[in-house]
Amino acid sequence: MPKLKRVKTESLRSQVYVQLKSKLMEGVWKIGEKLPSENELCELFGVSRVTVRAAIQQLGILGLVETKHGGGTFVRDFSTINAVDALHPLMQINKNQDLITVLVYRKIIEKGTVGLAVPKITNKDIEYLEETYATMLSCTDKPAKHATADHSFHYRIAQIAHNPIITKVYEIINEIISTAMVDVVKLLGCEIGLRYHRKLIDALKSGDKVVCEALMDEHIEETIQAILKLSERNCRKR
Repeated sequence: MPKLKRVKTESLRSQVYVQLKSKLMEGVWKIGEKLPSENELCELFGVSRVTVRAAIQQLGILGLVETKHGGGTFVRDFSTINAVDALHPLMQINKNQDLITVLVYRKIIEKGTVGLAVPKITNKDIEYLEETYATMLSCTDKPAKHATADHSFHYRIAQIAHNPIITKVYEIINEIISTAMVDVVKLLGCEIGLRYHRKLIDALKSGDKVVCEALMDEHIEETIQAILKLSERNCRKR
């Protein structure tokens, strides 16, 4: 049995997913080999079955494993996905240009997504966004936790849009988006995000699609410009 680390309380699904993915990429389990059962993984990680299932589901979305009803989860031949490694969650977002690439993608997708969400949003959704915003406010000195709440905010909007393709793509590149968000907070701080998230919630409450789309566009564009200015300053110092 491979050595696996017990996980912390934050982002359990993500932590389980990352560890399993790492073991798969290392070849710990060979193509066609069966992974440990859900019960075994629950015990090894110290998490619930729901968490394990969610992590395995994400591995399945990436084409790394295949779950057979009543038969368990097996390693797939994922060598064919190497051609799209540039978009694979194994990539590391560690350069400003990489961050801008992610932000440009988000600007295109999330402007349209929030527009779809406006007529479908419920009071329960607003309550969730308010709670997430409150978490962001309370974690300004903790970049990772702040970014996790930020990610949850935008993912909830994607879910509200009720477009299965949007949510599926969001899940597939989840780690890319999450990592980029942490790096943005570390680079720029929390002010831009907090300012626009407050405005977005208020606009969603009023049901103004045009304002929501404009705010999302401005939010991400201002972040892009701030990173560009920071990069320019750093270049001047060299």
